[in-house]
Amino acid sequence: MKVLIIIPAHNEEKRISKTLDEYGKFFRNFKDDKIIDFEIIVVINNTNDRTENIVKKFVKKYPEISYLSFKQGGKGFAITKGFKYALKRENDLIGFVDADMATVPSAFYELIKNLKNFDGIIASRYIKGAIDNPKQSLSRIILSRIFNFFIRSLFLFSYKDTQCGAKLFKRKTIEQIMSQIIIKEWAFDVDLLYQLKLNNLKVKEF
Repeated sequence: MKVLIIIPAHNEEKRISKTLDEYGKFFRNFKDDKIIDFEIIVVINNTNDRTENIVKKFVKKYPEISYLSFKQGGKGFAITKGFKYALKRENDLIGFVDADMATVPSAFYELIKNLKNFDGIIASRYIKGAIDNPKQSLSRIILSRIFNFFIRSLFLFSYKDTQCGAKLFKRKTIEQIMSQIIIKEWAFDVDLLYQLKLNNLKVKEF
């Protein structure tokens, strides 16, 4: 089984080095008979700092890491480009994670282990047992909960956290919904989950 991880990167020169090093080392060195290969694609979007130069150094250090670079677009745009790239490659699982390493590699691996028979699995900061470290500010938590209440009411979602930056799907899931994704900006995650719902695909919140 091969896993492809997409990392969208917008002006991430201060954080991308640690993220790529930690993910590169973790997935290269860990032992799991089910995962025989991994690939990381960094999708640099609308960046005006040294992000691309830094990523190039890690491409040399880890052959499993590659990158795409675009002059435009937000997070949703970057992930969509990553999905299109992934579907041209041989892989079984396709996921994405934020560049700030809010989700450490071992936590992302938990998504892989717990996907099982679901079509997708999304990380959550707000269900029982979740550990949010470092903790968000009170104002951000309040805004996030208000947004989530609005989204759950509007789209009849059961998810307590639609915006957490770590999500993983089976390849066939992305193939099925890829052409239906419309939103390319901050509400991308909502659009993604809504298309999964419309297609009656099973997604676990973990």
